[in-house]
Amino acid sequence: MEYERLIMEYPQVKIIEKALPKGLPGLYYDNVIEIDKFKNKYEKHCILAEELGHYETTYGDITDLKDMRSVKLEQIARRWGYEKIVSLDRLIDCYERGQTTLEEVCLNLEVTPEYLKNVIDYYIEKYGIYKLYKEYKINFDPLNVNKRRK
Repeated sequence: MEYERLIMEYPQVKIIEKALPKGLPGLYYDNVIEIDKFKNKYEKHCILAEELGHYETTYGDITDLKDMRSVKLEQIARRWGYEKIVSLDRLIDCYERGQTTLEEVCLNLEVTPEYLKNVIDYYIEKYGIYKLYKEYKINFDPLNVNKRRK
C-alpha cells in the first residue's frame, strides 16, 4: 500500500513501470518517472522515493556522475527520499505499533533492509547517534525509539 499511496500523492507525475537497462532501477525526466518493472514492490517503493526526490529537488541533466554538481544533486534527491518514506514520525509510528525489530519496521514501511540501513546511516550522519524529537528519543544504533519521561 505504501508504494501505491506514494504514487497517489503525485498525480502530476506520470509513473511508468517498464524494463530498464541493467543497472538502472529508475529514471526521472520531464515529470515522468520510469521504474524497472522487474523489481519487487519494496524495491519499487524505495526507487520511487528517490526519483520523486529528483522531481522535488533537482533540475537539468545530472546523468554525468563524474561532475561534482551531479553527484551532490543525486545525494540531495536520495536524502529527500529517505526523509519522505522513513521519516522520524514514521519511525515513531512503528514504535507506537509495537514494531521494534528492523524486519518489522521494513515490513511496515515497505522498504528493503538495505534501504533502511542507508536511512539509518544518513540519520547518524545528520543527527549523531540519537535524536530528541517531540517527546521521543530515537536511537539510531541500534534503532530504538523511547518515549521520554517528563
